[in-house]
Amino acid sequence: MGKKPEKQAASISCKHFTWRLFRRDGVFYADGRTNKHQLGKHSLGTRDREEALTRLKQLDQQQAVEHGLISAAALDGCAAPTIADGWRQYLDEIDSNHVMGGATPETIKRYGAVRDKHVEDCRKHGIETWAEFNEAALRAYGKRLSQKWADRTVYLELTLLKSINNWLINHKLLPALAKLILPLKKPQGTDTYCYSSLEVTAMVEHCRADRKLVWFANLLTGLAHTGMRISELAGLRWTDVNFEAGMIRVADERSSRFKRQAGSARTTKGRRSRTIPIHPELRTLLVGLARKPDGFVFHAALGGRVLARNVLEQFIKHVIEPLQTKFPTPQGEIGFEHGRLHSFRHYFCSQCFLGGASEGEIKEWLGHADSKMVEHYRHLRGEDAQRKMNQIRFLDRAESRTGS
Repeated sequence: MGKKPEKQAASISCKHFTWRLFRRDGVFYADGRTNKHQLGKHSLGTRDREEALTRLKQLDQQQAVEHGLISAAALDGCAAPTIADGWRQYLDEIDSNHVMGGATPETIKRYGAVRDKHVEDCRKHGIETWAEFNEAALRAYGKRLSQKWADRTVYLELTLLKSINNWLINHKLLPALAKLILPLKKPQGTDTYCYSSLEVTAMVEHCRADRKLVWFANLLTGLAHTGMRISELAGLRWTDVNFEAGMIRVADERSSRFKRQAGSARTTKGRRSRTIPIHPELRTLLVGLARKPDGFVFHAALGGRVLARNVLEQFIKHVIEPLQTKFPTPQGEIGFEHGRLHSFRHYFCSQCFLGGASEGEIKEWLGHADSKMVEHYRHLRGEDAQRKMNQIRFLDRAESRTGS
């Protein structure tokens, strides 16, 4: 049974429509169903009344545009940028030095893919400018994304579109009344499959048994024992490996002017360098690897650089598919066949947790400042949980005896 709105409500007459303003669980809502046009109910996404009234005016304007009472361009007397031009200006702005808040080349590339998808969708649905891309358009686009993409992807892409909308407003390219106020709820949990130790062992042994895949065995061993992203492991250099201290340094070199100019600066998603202790099994592997003139630790089949963008396809073809029958995935479930290279990061986190590492240590090794991300990566299998439970003593041994 749904929660009932609080009784206190007020009728607010805005420029175009009359709204019934009420609160539900402390959050303000606007009900426009008494108007000639079917306006529906909308969350204003705030518990503050003054802020709610400001957002109500914005909603009133947006609904007026949607129902053809006013033109989008006439909201503030300014010519709104086209969808493509707004994207161009935003990406140009964030493509700057990181000291000024600029994004990494990887982020720019990822945003470019989101742009291409969004621009094409707007073209198909006749949306030409950012003034026309209102809350209704954002909702409709989110529904279309949901048909093909995971919730986390939908959340990230819609959040980016709201950020661009806000940026355009701050730069006087859109009127304040065009602000997108649709609240978004960040998805919890993950669909990423986490390997078992049996599966990881089988993958490494499978690769070692094939002379052409030994390089892959080395790579998978590195991923499983460090929790590094494939791009980070591919860029690992011998100068990052300190055998004496027993540590690996995952370098973020965005502040190195020399390396940026040389095009060799490595970056991390967390925007900072971090260190990871060298596990004894990983040390054995590293000691046995040949050191090549290019200075990189890991190499591809023919001795060249490991290219992160090419590894996934080969991983699926040469590792996942041959072992699918050994580790079958139940119909309708997420299983081994859905495992990817990023799954090793989840595996590393889970194994560290089971091995007794503290949350602070795992955060440092993964390169995350937020403990929620550690929870996101951590998986606890049934057999692992049972083993943990078996180690817990709830009663003293003498008290647990029959008849005590």
